Amino acid sequence: MNVRELRTKYFAHLYGIVVGTIAFVYASGGAIINPTNRDWLMLGDSAQHYLGWAFFRDTPLLQWPLGANPKLGLDFASSIVFTDSIPLVAMLLKPLDPILPATFQYLGAWIWICFVLQAYFAIRLCGRFVGDRRLCVLAASFFVLAPVLSYRLVHQGYGHIALASQFLILAALDRYFDERHSVKRWAVLVSCALLIQAYFVPMVVAVWIASLLRRRFTLFQVVRDIGIVGGSLCVVAIASGFASLGGRLFVGDSSVTPEDFPYRFRWQPMALVDSATDFSSGWSRVMADQLELFGDVEGFSYLGSGILLIIAPVAVMMLLRRRASGGQLRDLAIVVGGVMVGSLVVPAKEFSTGIAIVLALAIAGVAAREIGHRRNRALLVGAGMLAVYSMTMRPGIGRRTFFEYPLVPILEQFTQTFRTHARSSWVLVYLVTFGLLVWVAKALPRRGAFAVLSLALLVSIVDSNPAMSQVRNRFTAQPVWVNQLDDPLWDEVVEERSKILTYPPLNNDLEGRWIHIEDFVQQRGMATNAGYFSRWSIDRYVRVNQALHDDLRAGRFDPSALYLIFDPEMWAFLSSQPEQFAFVGDIDGYLVVAP
Repeated sequence: MNVRELRTKYFAHLYGIVVGTIAFVYASGGAIINPTNRDWLMLGDSAQHYLGWAFFRDTPLLQWPLGANPKLGLDFASSIVFTDSIPLVAMLLKPLDPILPATFQYLGAWIWICFVLQAYFAIRLCGRFVGDRRLCVLAASFFVLAPVLSYRLVHQGYGHIALASQFLILAALDRYFDERHSVKRWAVLVSCALLIQAYFVPMVVAVWIASLLRRRFTLFQVVRDIGIVGGSLCVVAIASGFASLGGRLFVGDSSVTPEDFPYRFRWQPMALVDSATDFSSGWSRVMADQLELFGDVEGFSYLGSGILLIIAPVAVMMLLRRRASGGQLRDLAIVVGGVMVGSLVVPAKEFSTGIAIVLALAIAGVAAREIGHRRNRALLVGAGMLAVYSMTMRPGIGRRTFFEYPLVPILEQFTQTFRTHARSSWVLVYLVTFGLLVWVAKALPRRGAFAVLSLALLVSIVDSNPAMSQVRNRFTAQPVWVNQLDDPLWDEVVEERSKILTYPPLNNDLEGRWIHIEDFVQQRGMATNAGYFSRWSIDRYVRVNQALHDDLRAGRFDPSALYLIFDPEMWAFLSSQPEQFAFVGDIDGYLVVAP
């Protein structure tokens, strides 16, 4: 094999590594890849991700389920899958724990991997429809720089690292358009999605089901594939702790109702052209921030000014050409139809909102037509159903809610598990992006398409630079993190104790005290009931809290535990009889009782 053949065979790999690494450094500065640097992780969700792994690495190598994390959560019991610590990587690295540094994080490296795989699967996907390699390179770059990807790194100020694994969606689309059907690869992809972030499972499964419908399989083949993929998913779920710790598949020990979780995280179509959210701005100097409801921040799916830019020149160039194909005329009809629908939906006085809706409708329509071959209709339907689900029970647009409907009983368990609905729109977002890029590559001559995509990519980079600076600042401007529990007296009061119990049990308290307690406990090989648990039962919490209350009031103390009291009434009761305890007092602002 000569050099040219090698370049051709491994071009996607090379592109993924080079472009993905450049994008990673551009977005993060690159320093977070240092495995001993954890300072940037010790806040919000990212602290949950790191500390979940820190506890998990100290669990027995041979345990059941494999993902059990018993010292983190105690009476609630948890699993590595419920701390969003990228369980797939945690399980692979756990056997290496004896040779790893005492402080070791892989989440920075995972962000790099996300960008590399995003670039890799993007170039593969575009290569299936775009024959020219230069156009493929340009088109794939839009996926690597997608705002919906970079935004997850700064969501609410600290980011949600596992949700940056959006290459799973591109990998599913790549498998969908691959004529060589492989049920084994689908089983691996769905299982990996579960072990990376469960929210990707419905998205990947929707694309997989569409791929089954795309192929004219016999009933036996369909049943076989469902058995293999579904069976693999169940085995992985049980082994990792999704099912066994909670008793029901994919829910842990979670009980969620509209009363305690209002399902407010919705997506609405105008998000495609909405350049800012409550926690992120600067994605465009041109496109205005559209009005949205509280909670719509999870539905951030701005396509980028570059993607929006390509519609106008393509439409103009088609109009200037002497002949237009039927497909091109349909494209123009879709754009005109979008304008008409937008003008009917929104009053004239709300001009900017109307323009935003027109753009969103036109973009979605053109993209859908481009990949709307009859063999792909199931894919569009699946993406559309996910988008409808992402609107929650209150579909609307902007700040408008068209109507509300109650939870569908048969889907109640599903909605309890995947309760942050807005994320389900990502398949549609990437399909829209893909459809528009393919449309440009096919509708224009090669040189024209290259010019349009080059200009659009440049505009996208320049226009979103302020937002990317915010992303980069999140990783480069973090101060050195210091644990609040630094008084030498702590080591005296925890001597020969195996756990720290808080009353009431802390779960992601606003002050972030759980981070300091968890880190203190983990450093000493202890256990705790404090933490940040994304899935736990409200009923069980009430029972555990009541039992702890009754034990404290009755003087039934665990001699192996140190108690931190956050309830004023309980502290007044316990501190009134200090002679019963080895220590009662304030250490670093924490009210401590040592039986």
